[in-house]
Amino acid sequence: MYFVIGVLALCLLVMAFRLFQYKRQMSAFASDIRKRMEKDHNQPVSVDYFGRDVVALAEALNGYTDLQKEQLLQYERDRRYLKNLIAGISHDFRTPLTAGLGYLQMLEKSGGLDGENVEYLQIAMEKLRYLKHLSDDFFEVSTLDAKLSEAVFEQVNLNNLLSECILEQHAWIEASGLAVSFLLPEQDVLLCSNAHYLKRMVNNMFSNARKYAKSFLNMSVTMTKDDIVITMENDMEQGASLDIDQVFDAFYRGDSGSKRGSGMGLYVVKILSERLGYQVSAFVESPDPEGESAGNIFRISLTIGVKIKIF
Repeated sequence: MYFVIGVLALCLLVMAFRLFQYKRQMSAFASDIRKRMEKDHNQPVSVDYFGRDVVALAEALNGYTDLQKEQLLQYERDRRYLKNLIAGISHDFRTPLTAGLGYLQMLEKSGGLDGENVEYLQIAMEKLRYLKHLSDDFFEVSTLDAKLSEAVFEQVNLNNLLSECILEQHAWIEASGLAVSFLLPEQDVLLCSNAHYLKRMVNNMFSNARKYAKSFLNMSVTMTKDDIVITMENDMEQGASLDIDQVFDAFYRGDSGSKRGSGMGLYVVKILSERLGYQVSAFVESPDPEGESAGNIFRISLTIGVKIKIF
């Protein structure tokens, strides 16, 4: 009798020990997987309890994660190949487009055309300029990663940079007849940033407003203890619409119809902001609930964290 009880007690003890080992191993598996997801993507799943089924599970998990890592590496190789391909094609396009545009400009200056031929020449030149603009945008986007890896951070006077951007937009703003408002900080704001890319982002925001603004364009800079926010807003033609979830996607142009552009401007803003550690967001609102008296208002904000960026 006592022998049977002893055997049962021993069996229960062994089962409890194995259950404890299984639970500890499952906890170790979960910890290794979290490390692989959050910190070290090469972190293997280790085995402390050498049960046959546990070892098989660890091998399966490691095999799966190794396959996932190889797929990610292949994706990166394919992405680089595609970027290089686009860069090569864009470069090959730029040379003949530039040459063709030059010959057309020479023909225009020669004054040898009249009547409808002058109009046809202007249309051809406009189309070539548009194609060259597209080619330039594609080439820049395809080489953006390499350029950003070499980006140099320096002291940037935000007020001076924004003032330069505004002056560069003066001609088309004046010609458009838009009501404009620019609200900049009264004091100088010095940032640790890359002046070229920060200026490119602001100019692309202006370029987007140039395509869509109907009657007004506002730009403001607000500051808190944590960040600086550059906001630009404009109204749009009645009936015009944008999918706010796609405005930062490459090639997206909304219902722009005849609007010119490659749809790469705000995409470049997003890429540059991510690489520089900033945040960009967009919002569309309707001032009229019925949507009859005015077009929607488009607002884009670039947020620059100043805890480590401001001098």
